[in-house]
Amino acid sequence: MGIEDKVLNKLDFSKVLSRLADYCILPRARELAVGLKPFIDFESVRLALQETEEGKNFLRGNPLFSVRGAKEIRPYIERCLRGGVILGEELLEVRDTLRVGRRIKQLLQESKEEFPRLGEIVLPIEPQKDLEDEISRCISEDGKVADNASPILSDLRRSLDRLQHRIRESLEGTLRNSSYQKMLQDSIITQRSDRYVLPIKQEYRTAFPGIVHDQSASGATLFIEPMAVVHLGNELREVILKEQREVQRILQMLSAQIEVRGDAVAELHEALGKVDLVVAKAHLSEAMNAGSPELVIGQHVKLVQARHPLITGGVVPLSIELGIDFDTLVITGPNTGGKTVALKVVGLMAAMTQSGLHIPAESDSRMGVFTQIFADIGDEQSLEQSLSTFSGHMKNIVEIINHSDGRSLVLLDELGAGTDPTEGAALAMGVLAELHERGCRTVSTTHYGALKTFAYETPRVKNASVEFDLETLRPTYRLLIGIPGKSNAFTIAGRLGLSERVLQKANTFVTEREMQVADLIENLGETHREIELEKQMAKTGRQAVEKESKALEEKTLRLDEEFEILLALAKEEASELIRKAKREADELIEELKEALKKENKQQQDIEKARQGFRRISSKLDNGRKVKRSGNELSANQIKLGQTVHLTKIRQKGQVLKLPNSNGEVLVQVGIMKVMVPLAELKLAQEEKKIPPKYSREASVGLQKAEGIRTEIDLRGMLVEEGTYTLDKYLDDAILSGIGLVYVIHGKGTGAMRTGIQDFLRGHPHVRSFRIGEYGEGDSGVTVVELK
Repeated sequence: MGIEDKVLNKLDFSKVLSRLADYCILPRARELAVGLKPFIDFESVRLALQETEEGKNFLRGNPLFSVRGAKEIRPYIERCLRGGVILGEELLEVRDTLRVGRRIKQLLQESKEEFPRLGEIVLPIEPQKDLEDEISRCISEDGKVADNASPILSDLRRSLDRLQHRIRESLEGTLRNSSYQKMLQDSIITQRSDRYVLPIKQEYRTAFPGIVHDQSASGATLFIEPMAVVHLGNELREVILKEQREVQRILQMLSAQIEVRGDAVAELHEALGKVDLVVAKAHLSEAMNAGSPELVIGQHVKLVQARHPLITGGVVPLSIELGIDFDTLVITGPNTGGKTVALKVVGLMAAMTQSGLHIPAESDSRMGVFTQIFADIGDEQSLEQSLSTFSGHMKNIVEIINHSDGRSLVLLDELGAGTDPTEGAALAMGVLAELHERGCRTVSTTHYGALKTFAYETPRVKNASVEFDLETLRPTYRLLIGIPGKSNAFTIAGRLGLSERVLQKANTFVTEREMQVADLIENLGETHREIELEKQMAKTGRQAVEKESKALEEKTLRLDEEFEILLALAKEEASELIRKAKREADELIEELKEALKKENKQQQDIEKARQGFRRISSKLDNGRKVKRSGNELSANQIKLGQTVHLTKIRQKGQVLKLPNSNGEVLVQVGIMKVMVPLAELKLAQEEKKIPPKYSREASVGLQKAEGIRTEIDLRGMLVEEGTYTLDKYLDDAILSGIGLVYVIHGKGTGAMRTGIQDFLRGHPHVRSFRIGEYGEGDSGVTVVELK
């Protein structure tokens, strides 16, 4: 048993679904959107929310992702399954839908580890690439059967061209013949009933040899086929009939292929509808600034700063909880104070969550799963059933009591209204007590003061009120949990001009206990407001301290990094001086060795000098040695352009030169180039997995650079999307060294062709462009020469 439609309608759920349907592209997705129903089991709700979350995350990395280009092809599939034939334009729509399905499955399957739910949706799609190619081969982009669809059709169309040319030549000869000049109404060749004719004046009917095929409205002109071309016209007609039969045969052949694969094509279209729905839910979430609540086991509700998704303007957010510290909430307050809106927000957030929709609330909101939602909201008066407002409400409440249990959410507006206040209040308390004992999660609004006492005296029942500003006589729409609403009737009446004498008389009819209760409520309200003000001030102060602390932490970290870099540069400079000194010392020793090579008696002195230098060098080297980790790099592990990690300064750099004889590597660190010993280098670890937007684009870019096609198909895209895609493609084409590319934009209205050519005029990579010639795609293709 699911949640009833009449309850969902009272909660404005159908209006939310209508808004969701507006984001759908395919009619099937719109059907799924308006037919969306809340799930009543935890696992289904979890998976539905996961779908929406994955769709939203996927769109962040692929903002142009959609099923655009797919068409409503269900009628075509049904016609093929009944043995019917679909036309060329319809076949192109089937092909485009198959193409979109194949590409979306490939894209989502590549990301199935990150987006498993989206991958499951497209799993039933079976790519039909061969059928796509066959339709593309047989049907041209204008929806007509192409000449090369079959050899027979190609021969027939050549015959047609030849016969038409001969007929036109003969007729043009007649037009040029001076004997017939005066007989012609106009010097033109036209067609009537698929026959080529000339317009002849009525008075020359008998003088001009031929067959009359038509007459003008005035009767002054006859359209006559000259006898010289009658036999050619007959031959042409025969060829036209043969050509039409061949075209029909090709269309039947393609329709039969769709019939054979009817189930697979239908499943592909259904999967695209589901993908479209997920994308629409993601777009709706963005539009509402919504997010997924934490789904919890049990019938809990915790809404933090929740907003009604259909109310625009300055909406006062609602924070409310249920099923945690208390199970029943009794809301009191003035009319038009927002009590009914609060009820609807609670019910609507539950319905949206259980339908897999994100809710407009803060991220720390939590929602459980309810097997039933009951709502008695609004005027239930029915003239057809002779029900008063009270009777209508009671009929609903009876049904609620008969079917509710501990997993139900019950929303009651103005409980007990429409009858005697004393009896109505008693009846309301009885209903609330019964629902409370059953374990229902209940939110009720009321004007009865007795229910405030009931809420105070009953465990796990809580009072709440909607705040009212006595200065402006307007509600603030803020819900105050734990504070019952005060009756402001006397104050409001006085502000509106009721005399003090009347108010004093009215006060005499109020019991002392009621006055005490009113004063207590007022004191509680003031105390609550003071506490809220203190909390807000404390929160503001804490945020300021946190902000300052974060700024100091960032500054300290930045200074530490600068210190490490400066220290490393100083050490590098010192090391360079030492290396220079060593080189000069070695050169000096060599010179001494050469000069005194023959004086063996001084060789021992030279060796002592060298040893002295080595001792000095060793001491200097020991002073700057770093602790080795046991996994130092060897020279053969270093490659040019490699990214390495400098352990001493905790920075990354790029290798510019391979290790020298001293085991030092030239590394680019930011704008600096430094010589770093191998012992101070590590291979840079792999970066963490980055969002799909960048990783996917990078991999696609590499694939394009390795084997880019010389054509790009932009059909089915908007002009803005097409120019964006073309710009990226031209960059890849330049990198791949391609000189000539073909941009397929189709004919259609010409808007895409105009937009593309306007874009190409100012593109830095483009040398020139032109419309495609015969055999290149005609006006449906633009040929671009790159620089």
